[in-house]
Amino acid sequence: MEASDSQKRHRRLEAFEKGRDELNLAEFPLAAVCNRHLDGTKTVVFEDTVWDEEKRKRLPRKLTISGSDRFGLPTSKDDDVLLACVQLSSLENFDQREVHFSRYELLKLLRWPDETRYYRRLATSLRRWKGLTVYSDRAFYDKARRSWVNRDFGIFDNLYIYERDEVDKAAAQADSWLVWNEVVFGSFEAGYLKKLDWDFYLRLKDPVAKRLYRFLDKRFYHSDRLVMDLGELAFNKVRVSPNYNTAQAKRALMKGIRELEHLWELRPMPEEKRFTKVARGKWEVLFTKDSRKRPSPKRPEEVIDPLCTELTRRGVCQATAEQLVKEHPAKRVQATIELFDWHNDRGEERGAGFLVAGIKSAEAYAKPRGFQSKADLEQKRQASAAANRKREAELRRVKQRELQNIKAAEAPFLAFWDNLSSQQQERYFAEAVAAADRTKRDGYQRLKEVGGPVFEQYRQLILKDHFHRAGPPKAG
Repeated sequence: MEASDSQKRHRRLEAFEKGRDELNLAEFPLAAVCNRHLDGTKTVVFEDTVWDEEKRKRLPRKLTISGSDRFGLPTSKDDDVLLACVQLSSLENFDQREVHFSRYELLKLLRWPDETRYYRRLATSLRRWKGLTVYSDRAFYDKARRSWVNRDFGIFDNLYIYERDEVDKAAAQADSWLVWNEVVFGSFEAGYLKKLDWDFYLRLKDPVAKRLYRFLDKRFYHSDRLVMDLGELAFNKVRVSPNYNTAQAKRALMKGIRELEHLWELRPMPEEKRFTKVARGKWEVLFTKDSRKRPSPKRPEEVIDPLCTELTRRGVCQATAEQLVKEHPAKRVQATIELFDWHNDRGEERGAGFLVAGIKSAEAYAKPRGFQSKADLEQKRQASAAANRKREAELRRVKQRELQNIKAAEAPFLAFWDNLSSQQQERYFAEAVAAADRTKRDGYQRLKEVGGPVFEQYRQLILKDHFHRAGPPKAG
């Protein structure tokens, strides 16, 4: 059978590897690298300087982002979703501002599980981007005008989310749609884009590594060496917590840096060479590109424990996930994952720390009211199946006894009837009809011309009633 258009589109999304990144989005972190905002922040301001070719000097620039009261500011998962939307436009060669899709397709593109909580997460993320406003004071580069511009705009002008695609799944058409803001789409049309290894991006686990990969890949276009102020990189380009001190900022960056050193073209170096103190309270960070390296190939799926994959999908870094699976019983890991999902599906958000602490703890988390693990459900299912089998066996025994009793009760009549000649049977049946009660006799007479199963039942009842009432005819 030939695959439908939607199935072909889904396969294309699953196999998608090479994409595009918009250079302004690679430069400015509109999304935080944390999984959620704990302080309720709705507005963030970024300030730095930019070289102005016309005036031949560095000028200050400022970018302000403000989220909606309902959905707040984007986080690391939202950054993935926005970038996936860019890939949807890339697949259509950035032909038009309006992009049609289904949430199922976005799940496939992001390689997220096909589960209810992820459909809801996508909807929240898209609405979060719809509610975001960007205020640019010489911060957003307009390639068509070849200048940094003062523009205030959103990411999406319009958004429609079709709710039934969670049910329709692979059969769903592209019934959701978004409309890019003209400023963002104008940047697409002007070609202010760079290549992006989408497959490699998705294989990165740490949000800092993802953010650094996009930023450094953009900056390495001009030079294989980059030196930056630590604070500017950490707070304005990667966007770690603004409450971090220098030591905390370095630790947060190093986690992502190590992943890029291992998997990407970033040249490894000791931490003391990576970070250099240039003055009191002022540090610089050095990056160099090793062009001889290439992104590491995919790890064969068969060597990755499925529980590791489930943990990393929920925010646990790869190394920690592997350690947890190696050191703790699979049953405990699975139960903690299920409890994590149960809380999040109910809107009781839990982070990766909940998983790690629950698996490592000497005592398992207490099961909240209403929670049932897969093991519990399987145990109940097996118990219910066993009870059903026992009940069905008893019903079969009862039915068999009833059949035996019926056969035993009918045996004398059958023996008698089989010993009669045809004429005797006709004469005996005529006597039985004449002696039958009115209801059965009327039913027999009414169906006599029609025949059929009901008629035959009336006939048998009349015969057997007469046999049990009058017995066999007397001899002679």
